[in-house]
Amino acid sequence: MNNFTKRPALTDKKRQQITGLLVNFIVKDIRPLAAVHGEGFREMLHFFEPGYTVPSYATLWATITHQYDTLRENIEKEMKGRTVSLTTDLWTSSTMEPYITVTVHYITDTWKLSAAYLYYARETYSCQHCPWGLLAFCTVHDNASMNLATELCELFPKDLGCTGHTLQLAIKAGLVLPDIAKAINAARRLVSHFRHSALATCALKKRQEQLGIKANTLQNDCPVRWNSNFDMLERLFEQRIPVQSVLADETVTKPSVQKSLAMRASQWELVEQLIPVLRPLAKATKASDLGAIRSFKNAVRRQLETRFKLESDGLAESIPIVASMLDPHFKHLQFIPESMREDACDHLNRLLRDEREPPAATGENEDAQADETVDDGAEPVMVKKNRLENDFEQLYGPHYESGRKACRYITAAEEARGYFLTPHIPTMENPLQWWAHNQDQFPRLAKLAQRYLAVPATSTPSERVFSLAGNTITRQQSILHPAHVDALIFLHANQERKAKTVNEDFDSQ
Repeated sequence: MNNFTKRPALTDKKRQQITGLLVNFIVKDIRPLAAVHGEGFREMLHFFEPGYTVPSYATLWATITHQYDTLRENIEKEMKGRTVSLTTDLWTSSTMEPYITVTVHYITDTWKLSAAYLYYARETYSCQHCPWGLLAFCTVHDNASMNLATELCELFPKDLGCTGHTLQLAIKAGLVLPDIAKAINAARRLVSHFRHSALATCALKKRQEQLGIKANTLQNDCPVRWNSNFDMLERLFEQRIPVQSVLADETVTKPSVQKSLAMRASQWELVEQLIPVLRPLAKATKASDLGAIRSFKNAVRRQLETRFKLESDGLAESIPIVASMLDPHFKHLQFIPESMREDACDHLNRLLRDEREPPAATGENEDAQADETVDDGAEPVMVKKNRLENDFEQLYGPHYESGRKACRYITAAEEARGYFLTPHIPTMENPLQWWAHNQDQFPRLAKLAQRYLAVPATSTPSERVFSLAGNTITRQQSILHPAHVDALIFLHANQERKAKTVNEDFDSQ
């Protein structure tokens, strides 16, 4: 019986598969190599597969290096000859080591927006050293130290500030106005009290139940995220009746605490009017404003005009304006003065004259144009799209033009005129899908669109890598060599591409 039930011998293929899974565990969960050499881990592995011995550090690292080199080679082949856009950022680890990261963004031949993590290294590396040999069209970065870095570095010929950071800085200028700041500080103290007092929190839940108000918890704000101010104020104003009821109850809140936390009626009114201005800022209501709200709007408007350079002479030739013209949603540029629109159109015509007409498409990607709707599980897809479409219509106005029959254009000027005569697309339609269907009709513009529409609006892709790095370069793992850090984060950040490469390796064995 013992011979009959004996476990089959461990084959070389099975041993390689287990080693691959160990490496996947290290990369996917961002674990140090020492994690698979721990006594408890080895005991568990021995129970499941007694004939397997955990490889040495050198063997594991060789496997990681092989995956890194293979994936990198595949990404290099995919990007060869493409003009791409980058995001980049600087970061300092908990051990005070400076790092720089780079992500790449481009539009594929089938009009899919693709992104990949490329580079993560100590800042002491030369910024002009780029082992990928990229043709960088534009680099998006934050508005702090990267401004000077991109000016000094030849790797970044064109650069844009992160829209998110710029918007945050502009709004911050309004939030620090005296009356606004006092109201927000009062709201913050009130929320903090309920967040730190178990007695007050329990009493608030009872009041919510008694009043038939949804039992939402109060939210704190975050100093570096302006929208968190909106979240805090909106939730507090929603719960103001049960909150005030709890504050007025001396069995729950001491009189001295009541006095220090109570918000004045004028502050509640200010909060009420500030909420629609921040939901979002560009959709500010036309209701009669308090003086503080008017000051807030004016301060933020001036900041937006300055930080986004809305009155600069070069705005008509800027990347955001050209990208807007190449987006079938906003191509008529109704949001800028007419004289500037003419300058922008002239600039687009000059860009088109410099472009060679690409060869006609073979039509092999036509089957790839199925409607792409992503359901994140939060709400039904169509409900979410309708809600977002209403928001966009409030921002940019409804579309009203009729369609026009497709045709081929001989000159660049004719192609541009034909493009501007086509109708706007619905607000929630993917512009890349529109270009996939119309690239044969507008070949020169399509070539420009692949370049300009791939530019990210924000530098958050690079910042997400730093969030990942913070969990990798801990004090316990601070001795990791930069090459090890780069390989682990590279493989983790490119998980989908890595999975495809590993599967191909297994199939070839």
